[in-house]
Amino acid sequence: MTETTSSAREFAQLLGPLRRAVLKTTRQAAGLPDLSEPQIEVLRLLSNEGPAAPSHIAAALQMATSTLSNLLKAMTDTGLIERTRRADDQRRVDVAISSLARELLDTYDVTSLRTIENFLADLDDHERAAFEAAVPILRRMCATFADTTEHATTHG
Repeated sequence: MTETTSSAREFAQLLGPLRRAVLKTTRQAAGLPDLSEPQIEVLRLLSNEGPAAPSHIAAALQMATSTLSNLLKAMTDTGLIERTRRADDQRRVDVAISSLARELLDTYDVTSLRTIENFLADLDDHERAAFEAAVPILRRMCATFADTTEHATTHG
């Protein structure tokens, strides 16, 4: 096994635990309610794009419509999102982020950034430089995988 394969395997195994650890640390530091990763993804999408149809949200987040439906119900019940009927078609619904959720998301973002910055401050110069060099590669990886998944969804 090559060093690259070993690093790729270790990175793949670290992704989930890293996301969960950052989320948990951020929630605890800010005293936030137990927002899940999928809830944060929905809120971020709605915050960035504005109200959207559930079908658009499901496609954008590459989530099964049944999974999203259950998620949106729970988010409606806790006041994180608001559903409104479309004026042009009363059978259709748009979903929007609530003011409460916008506050929570803003708090999450500020606290998450501060948490990561605090971690980086404890690194030595070489580790910090390695982290800085890795960020553009991770951004490219994300874009590549998103493009690949989108292409497979629309052309598969």
